[in-house]
Order: sequence, then structure tokens, then C-alpha cells
Amino acid sequence: MDSLGTWPRPVPADDRDFDVQVMKRLSTAHGADGAPDRPSWGERLGTSMLLVVPLLTALAVVLLWQQWSRSGAAWPLALIAVILVATALWWTARLRRAFTAAQGRLGTRLAHVVDHGVGVVRELTLEPLTAQDGTPAEAPEDGGRVRARLELSVNPVRGSRFRTVVEAVYDADAALLLEVGSHGPVRFLRDDPEGTAVIDTRLSEAQVEQVYRGAALN
Repeated sequence: MDSLGTWPRPVPADDRDFDVQVMKRLSTAHGADGAPDRPSWGERLGTSMLLVVPLLTALAVVLLWQQWSRSGAAWPLALIAVILVATALWWTARLRRAFTAAQGRLGTRLAHVVDHGVGVVRELTLEPLTAQDGTPAEAPEDGGRVRARLELSVNPVRGSRFRTVVEAVYDADAALLLEVGSHGPVRFLRDDPEGTAVIDTRLSEAQVEQVYRGAALN
């Protein structure tokens, strides 16, 4: 597996089912210490200020505009400009901090829900897709798309090796490159690896290499 000779990628599939499973697990995921991973009081307060500050700014602008319409002085308009600029700068910075914190928390929680590994094909079955009328589609050697049933032995980045079955649709030319011994990255839910493993098509080359290294060190 140190050659990183990964199998050809299947036709992009809708991973909505897997994503739904991930979201369900995230709703009950806990931190490394077993406690629920929730935002701190300060983070919740900062996020709520994203709504409060614009409302206060709007109120201040209305009052200053009324003051300007009565007096005609220039200072209310200057103060309005200062308030709007300051609010925009603060709100943008606060929003970026909120997104950064949310991404960090999501990444931490995902690490306790989704895991990766390297799957090696032990048995392989290719079947031509059937057309809508039930008739067989083109044979693999004639082009078109085929369904591959891969019985895998998976060496995860963390945990014990397991076996599972993965099905994926390939262009026929790509499917012909599959053979026993082919390997590539898979992802799965940590609490049910045998039942949830899928071929991972979202990883960059650097991430694929990281998965291989982690699996080799496990």
C-alpha cells in the first residue's frame, strides 16, 4: 500500500444518505472527555451580539438622523458615518471569529464520528447497469457504466481492521482497471464501520496520502 496506487474513482454519487447519518451522529456526539461539546458562555454571548449590535446601530442612526433633520448640523451625519463604519468592521470580524470557532468545533466532533481507512479489494463483481425498461445495459467491454461490488478488507487510521462490502458505479473503462488487490481510501462512521463504509471521493491527493500514512502506522 505504500505505492499509493489508489483505485479509479467511481462516478460521483449523491452522498446525502451518508451525510444524513453523519448529522444524526453529530447531534449526539461528545467531546474527548465524554462531555457534550457545547459552545462556551462567551462564545454564545459573542454570537448573540451579531444580532444585537446591528439593531442598536440602526436605533442610533435613526436618532441621529432625526437630530440632523431638526438642527441641520453636520456632526450627526459624521457620527452616523463613524458608527456605520465601526459596526461594519466589528460585525465582519465577529462573524469570521464565529465561523472559525464553528469550523473548529465541527472538525473536533467529526473526528469522533467519521473515520478513514484504506480498503483493499478481496473479491470483485462487475455487473452492467440495467436500463429503465429492465433490459441489460452495455456490457463492460462495450462502454457505458457498470456497478461494482467490492468486498474490502479495510485498515483504518484508528481501530481494528474489518471487512465490508461497498457498491459503486463506474464508467466501464475505469471499472476494467479494478482487480483483486486494488486499494484506495474509504470513510465510515466509527460506531458502525462494517455497515457504513463508502468510497471517499472528496479527498485531495495530500489527504489521501495522509490516510495511507495513518493506516500504515495503525
